[in-house]
Amino acid sequence: MAGDSVRRFGMDDRPGVLLLHPWWGVTAAVVEWAESLAEAGRRVLVPDLYGGKIATTVEEAEAARDGMDTESALRLIGACADELAAAERPWTAMGFSLGAFFACSLAGRGQAGPDELILFYGGAPPRGEGTRTRVVHLHVAPGDEYFTEEEIAETENGFRAAGAEVRTYRYHAGHWFAERDSPAFDAAAFALARTRVLDRLRAWLP
Repeated sequence: MAGDSVRRFGMDDRPGVLLLHPWWGVTAAVVEWAESLAEAGRRVLVPDLYGGKIATTVEEAEAARDGMDTESALRLIGACADELAAAERPWTAMGFSLGAFFACSLAGRGQAGPDELILFYGGAPPRGEGTRTRVVHLHVAPGDEYFTEEEIAETENGFRAAGAEVRTYRYHAGHWFAERDSPAFDAAAFALARTRVLDRLRAWLP
């Protein structure tokens, strides 16, 4: 795994979080989340799927997403997942929008899959017949044009059918509400979501 393609936070002997960025790239908001997770006692890996590029407009983000080498991105994500799974400690995949879809793709990796998913305004049903992912938390914004109620229901129902416990939190905000440097950042929704995520992770630290 290319060392400069993955940013690392926290201590190696802690349960892991694989944090997957939105279509903007590894922004300051993503780093802020990673630092918060590390302060809460987690080892955090943040793969950079754009090779250091950061988009600042929707048009740039669309171009970055469309120009991404998806196979290379999946290999990098898979290598990070394998690293966390090899530590034989519980680990979580957490993603924002584009990153949430990638996080869901990890659920079908058998014993190398995450114990838990934390998904912000994005997601998809698990592929395959089963998953070792036992808990899925969705943080969504009703009326979101990028992650519709139909898509939310498909994600919920797919993971429930696979045996996971699913909990959905709805916020009166828009897409990207939990990213401080995004166009739709909502301070109140961000604070509530951050508290819920950190409380959840602290609750099952060994």
